[in-house]
Amino acid sequence: MAPVSRRLALSLAALPLAAPPLLGQTLTRMRVSVIPVLDVAPLHAAIREGYFAAEGLEIDTSTTTGGATGLPGLVARQFRVTFSNAVSIMLGIREGLDFRFVSGATRGAETPPDIFAVLVKKGSGIRSGKDLEGKRIASNTRNNIVWLRGMAWVEKTGGDWRRVTTVEVPFPQMADALAGGQIDAAIFSEPFVAGALATHGDRLERIGWPISETTPGGTNAQYVAMKEDLDANAELFDRFGRALHRGVDWVNARLTDPALLELIAGFSRVPVERLRQVALPAYPKGVTPAELDALLATMTQFGLGGRYPATASLIHRTAAV
Repeated sequence: MAPVSRRLALSLAALPLAAPPLLGQTLTRMRVSVIPVLDVAPLHAAIREGYFAAEGLEIDTSTTTGGATGLPGLVARQFRVTFSNAVSIMLGIREGLDFRFVSGATRGAETPPDIFAVLVKKGSGIRSGKDLEGKRIASNTRNNIVWLRGMAWVEKTGGDWRRVTTVEVPFPQMADALAGGQIDAAIFSEPFVAGALATHGDRLERIGWPISETTPGGTNAQYVAMKEDLDANAELFDRFGRALHRGVDWVNARLTDPALLELIAGFSRVPVERLRQVALPAYPKGVTPAELDALLATMTQFGLGGRYPATASLIHRTAAV
């Protein structure tokens, strides 16, 4: 179809919430890779409230087990946009993949509670990173943001991260693996923290906050697309960014509103009652060179260094807000 003009897109953006597309307008379908975590609440809000439709877009979400899992699909053009964690994105860029940031997604809290937590079995005697030396800790994926913040917490609390064995366990299986003794500790992300404590609260306990105790307000996750696609279809991604950022506004205006928990319950399949116990992240629209530079410094500290482009060159105009 012919691209929607900027003037028309702006007029559509001013329509009431959940405004339908113009009569006879064909929506452009965009497939987006996501995972069922709190970070993607603005995307689902923008879908439900009609912000994408108002920009002439139909968003088809495809759920994967982790942000790193969606990146190969982005390279293979199975997706136009992928939600992923910042570490996996930067490692892909280091290997020569032309990922570009099209929007922020989440940052950690400045103070506890935050969206990551280290859990152990009650009575295990494990209280710090020092206690984890020679033991097994689970991350949903190795060398991602969960792992990185977890290893930083190990170091912050007196341990040597090289002496801790990382085991990859999907978030939904972590609580059972920990309660059953297959692992000694686990780095959880919400809403799986609240779920683990609700179902295994008699056997599990939280001993750490990996983001706020190591990197208060540290970057966590973003949305990325391929540079070639962005260069060829910049106006399409402008519309995507505008709609998504309206979703960010919707979420940030409702951080204490039950409507937000109902939205999250819908895509995460976690009951609202349990979601009342979760810590919410910060939801930014943009990505800054400073936060990426700080991330790269931490990655280098934990063995993930290398040659990276200037971070300012990696931020598409839709994320430079």
